[in-house]
Amino acid sequence: MDSTENRFADVRQLALRASAISMGFVFVSAAWRRFVNAPAKLDIDSPKDVANKLVEAAPGSPIEGLVHFVLARPGLAEFATYAMTIGEALAGLGLIFGFLTRPSAIGAALLNVALMLIFGWQGYECLDEWTMAALGFAISVSVMLYGPGLYALDNVFGIDPLETWFTKPVAIVLTAASVIFTVGFYDYYFGIAHLERRTAVEAYRIVAEPAPQADAAILYVNAGASTNGAYVRSITFTLDDGATVTQTAEEIDILKSYFEPWARSGVLTDGVLRLRLGSKTEIRLPKGARSATIDLIDNADQEVEFAPADGN
Repeated sequence: MDSTENRFADVRQLALRASAISMGFVFVSAAWRRFVNAPAKLDIDSPKDVANKLVEAAPGSPIEGLVHFVLARPGLAEFATYAMTIGEALAGLGLIFGFLTRPSAIGAALLNVALMLIFGWQGYECLDEWTMAALGFAISVSVMLYGPGLYALDNVFGIDPLETWFTKPVAIVLTAASVIFTVGFYDYYFGIAHLERRTAVEAYRIVAEPAPQADAAILYVNAGASTNGAYVRSITFTLDDGATVTQTAEEIDILKSYFEPWARSGVLTDGVLRLRLGSKTEIRLPKGARSATIDLIDNADQEVEFAPADGN
């Protein structure tokens, strides 16, 4: 038994390093892309900023309100994207070299939680987001529990921060948490017994939200494909007296497109109005408008209700 144990000791150590290096590389490469390969991803004034992806991710996220809060404040959005990118770089390097291994694994686990909360639903269109977060969390927990191992800088320097934290009861709790994390989020986003989508990949859904001024409303695209957009041909408004007023895409008065320059919504192209998933576009309403039918290309008409002008 002892000889077998010794024979595979190095294999287990190398397996741990392989997992840690793989997880670390994923985060370091993400930070490298933003800092070096595509710096526009960290330029808050560029449509290519990371906030661009947050716009379309928000509708399927359980922290949708928080994402919108950040997007509405460019300074906070810029700080958040830089903080997350730096966090990815530090956690990734720590895992790759085995330096401050357990704290790095904790950081990696938290990053994977954030990825799942914000982008997990998009796994239905591209499994990268959901799979990366699910597997990344499990890998991070494994490294947390095992520690730096033989082939790590922590071992060279004789340090292992937080070693005393990871007792057997903690290990059991974290193992259970890893399973619950994966299965729970899968059920939340996609369903298990009955497969379903929280955010449809084809059919767009639009709702109307109150606008700051009484004669306007905000059209929010809260479901649909993240790759394209809802294309509006016209809007037919129903007034208080039952009469209707139809405005073509060219006639719709766009007051404001929220979350710019990343949303890139409320744009008139070839006679149609493009509303992107996650976008909020403020339009002026005809006097007395209480509801409307939005005519979309290749999509079911959307019925929306407007809040009464007096707020009642």
